[in-house]
Amino acid sequence: MIRETLNRTYPFNVFGTALHQPRAVAILLLCFAFSCLLFSLTAPLMTWVLMLGGCAIVARIAGLSALHSLPTTRTVNLLAVLAVFALTWFGFSIGLLDSMINLLTLACALKVMLVEKKRDFHLLICACLFLIGCGFISSLSVFAWFGYTGILVLLLFSTAIYHGAGAPTKKSITFVGVLILQASPIALLLFLLLPQLPPLWQMPTSKSTQTGLSDTVTPGDIASLATSSSLAFSATFESAAQVPDATSRYWRAMTLEHFDGKTWSISAKRKQAEQQLAYMGRPTPLSTMASKDTSYATAYELIVEPTSQTWLFALSPSAPDNRANSINVNSRFDFTLRANTPIASKKAFYLRYFPNEKITNGMGNFEAQLNLQMSKNGNEKTRAWGKRLAAQYTSPRDIANAIMREFQQGGFRYTLSPNAMPTDPIDRFLFEARAGFCAHYAGAMVYALRAANVPARMVTGYQGGSTLSDRVLQIRQYDAHAWVEVLIDNDWVRYDPTSAVAPSRLTLGLEEALEELGESRQSSVLERFGNAKFFTTLQNWFQQLDYSWSKWVLGFDNAAQTSMLEDLLGALSPQKMRVVFLSAIGLTALILALYFLPRRQTQAQTPSHRALLKAIKHIESKTKTVRGNKSLSAFRTDVSPQLNSEALASFNQICEQFERENYASQSDNNDTKAKIKHDLRKLKKALQ
Repeated sequence: MIRETLNRTYPFNVFGTALHQPRAVAILLLCFAFSCLLFSLTAPLMTWVLMLGGCAIVARIAGLSALHSLPTTRTVNLLAVLAVFALTWFGFSIGLLDSMINLLTLACALKVMLVEKKRDFHLLICACLFLIGCGFISSLSVFAWFGYTGILVLLLFSTAIYHGAGAPTKKSITFVGVLILQASPIALLLFLLLPQLPPLWQMPTSKSTQTGLSDTVTPGDIASLATSSSLAFSATFESAAQVPDATSRYWRAMTLEHFDGKTWSISAKRKQAEQQLAYMGRPTPLSTMASKDTSYATAYELIVEPTSQTWLFALSPSAPDNRANSINVNSRFDFTLRANTPIASKKAFYLRYFPNEKITNGMGNFEAQLNLQMSKNGNEKTRAWGKRLAAQYTSPRDIANAIMREFQQGGFRYTLSPNAMPTDPIDRFLFEARAGFCAHYAGAMVYALRAANVPARMVTGYQGGSTLSDRVLQIRQYDAHAWVEVLIDNDWVRYDPTSAVAPSRLTLGLEEALEELGESRQSSVLERFGNAKFFTTLQNWFQQLDYSWSKWVLGFDNAAQTSMLEDLLGALSPQKMRVVFLSAIGLTALILALYFLPRRQTQAQTPSHRALLKAIKHIESKTKTVRGNKSLSAFRTDVSPQLNSEALASFNQICEQFERENYASQSDNNDTKAKIKHDLRKLKKALQ
């Protein structure tokens, strides 16, 4: 019976014995750090790479026990060959950047199973550091920073244990903590003073549809975004009075002027005309507007989440302030904005909003004719209705108002889940279903207006935004919206057909509007649980933290650094910048010198020595006899007549213990320390 019990517990005993070895503990911590990295990189990593990484970690941990052997080098090499073939096969579909991340992860996973020598351990540590850098490519939030900093601390701790030669855990933790504290001021100094250089490579554009709005829209696209609560961007105004009211928060992104019967998209003719006018050097309406008196303009800052696209979202009309932008932003003739490079990470953009300006026709007759074109295939009922409207009303404004009245009085319903409309989608929406989302209403109105010979186009972007503070708005993916612009008297006038069906969508937001209609965008129990008051408060606190991180850390680009230096040094010049750069290097060198240059070591005092010094101090105070340069024995002889028997006995005990420790090489222990403290207390009491 006893033998069977021992046999069952033997594997755990062997594993426990292995964990008492410092290098085994270091490898275990390294495996845990690598598993955290795998979990954080689930987006770019392919499923089979994640599975291979997980199996490698399990195999390595099992190999810490003497009962399990590690895979042989031949087996790992075979896995490496198969993995390279698989990665080559699938790599073309995921892009170059993700392929490189998968390759590095594969190398780590295979190396984990073979780590034995010091060189193997160091290679894995360095590879994990590169994987942390890869993680920051796709996520720069404060929570990602906390997570990756924790993984970095874990890697440092495992390295300290690996090289600690059995040092106590507390000592290793102290060493890593001191190392991080020493590095913090250097990192802060370099962050603030070294030039903020642009990236050395171009981030690839995203092939995913999960980055928010797209340049093509079918009615279901924006409805699918309504289920996502991901942050799209934040807007910060200079004062609370400048924050526009809820019904004016239209964040323009794209104008969609081409319709093939099912899908709206940016017109190829528009793109070609924009390129020709830019080549000719013709200024856009927004650039002309920005060159005039801007005293009445409202300045605001956007912190945009990564989209891997070039379009920006802005209150319409808004012009970029490229003097403050780290990425140049161009305006278009359709009053949209485009960044020079794709937005691959969180970026701050500075804009000026002109609330009293109109959106004019920037291309004259070309723009009018472009927005009269329509597909002649299908949707015959809508085209016939448009012709009736054109015969009944004489002005474009009256026709647009008539369509708005139809939406308001015709029994239409606002919903996130309308029926599918695969053929003649506009006819089926207007004359059968009469239920849909914003893209259904905007698309149907534009098509009907064009059928009535009125130039019109669809505009997509976001509408609304929740208040984070009195001057900060946060706009999320579920705020995605589509509306209509109608050309009236050579100006583009905004009409929002959704407001005719669900006016609370504009005044209160999507969630409240759906609640009034008996619907909800929430789809999981976890999201409904998160509506509790405590979790709402906690969520708001995290949102404030992430916003502050985005504004003050991620938003500290070259423009922000230049502004900070100008505040400190005045107008910048090449000479001043050289001084700043050399000062940063000099301060860094000085800090490193303070850390690592050898210093004169002071010998630590033993407990008996400290107790003796305290005892002499008390006796000098009581007897007024100063020891000075006298030897210990001479001082004892001088003060002995002045002490009572109890004080003298305690002082003698302290002196004898000091002599034993320092001259007889007797080591102190806990009992000796306790006795010294007891004798010192007796001496103090006897001297009172």
